[in-house]
Amino acid sequence: MRWSVIKLNDNNLNEEFKRIYHGRGLGGEYKSVTIDSIDNILFVQFFEDEKEEIIEYLKEYIKTSRHNILLSKHRPSNTLKAIVGEVPKDAVAIENGLKFKLNFYNQNIGYFGDTKNVRMYVESIAKDKKILNLFSYTCGFSLYAKRGEAHKIINMDMSKSAIAIGMQNHSINGFDMKNILFWPHNILKSFSKIKKNAPYDLIIIDPPTYQTNFIAKNDYLKIIKRLDSFSNENTIVIACLNSPDYDSEFLKNLVEQNSNFKFKEIIKNPIEYQNGSLKSLVFYLQ
Repeated sequence: MRWSVIKLNDNNLNEEFKRIYHGRGLGGEYKSVTIDSIDNILFVQFFEDEKEEIIEYLKEYIKTSRHNILLSKHRPSNTLKAIVGEVPKDAVAIENGLKFKLNFYNQNIGYFGDTKNVRMYVESIAKDKKILNLFSYTCGFSLYAKRGEAHKIINMDMSKSAIAIGMQNHSINGFDMKNILFWPHNILKSFSKIKKNAPYDLIIIDPPTYQTNFIAKNDYLKIIKRLDSFSNENTIVIACLNSPDYDSEFLKNLVEQNSNFKFKEIIKNPIEYQNGSLKSLVFYLQ
């Protein structure tokens, strides 16, 4: 086995979530493999065929690492296996001291590490702002906004189960949920409700690339065209898109050509996701 291809970024591991191998976007034999350290859990995901040699390597690796549980998931079939230990019932991912509830049986486990820098950016500008968090999933942006002393936060996602976990995430972090709203609605059918509660000081858009009721190529534009009606003169928009099929220029043009917002900056991905496909752009009204 050519382990010069796989180098685990496992320096200074602790209880916080850390991606220690991100093969996606690298190319080569292990391009469809990711490996995460989640406190005492080592979590490997195969986005194509499983690689038995990686499983065998990790079984040896955890004998001398901080981990005592090894979980393997085959993403196409959503098959989860406990290779060493048992699947934990109450696991959390910890990021900068904040907790995110995890469910390893779900296709997406409840946490996306590649948006860490975006969450930190939100915290840095959240103070006293009214925030609209679209496609909120399990409300990670809301956690950071709350810690950043936002005035009001509206989380919207069509998944009732994701919204419910988002509420639990606020609870386990000890946050008072006063002035935090959780709307389990289809965003594309809720523009009137969104507008009724406008304007917003910060609008976050982080949609799935493809979902039964949302196809980024077609539906992102429907949101962009309404941004002006949701905004005041100082509104900031953070637009994200995680797809290898669209680059930052596509997203920049989509916003600038269909609203009065102008591009300001790109929020870089964490270093362990530098080869990832997430684009996160910041826009201001001009």
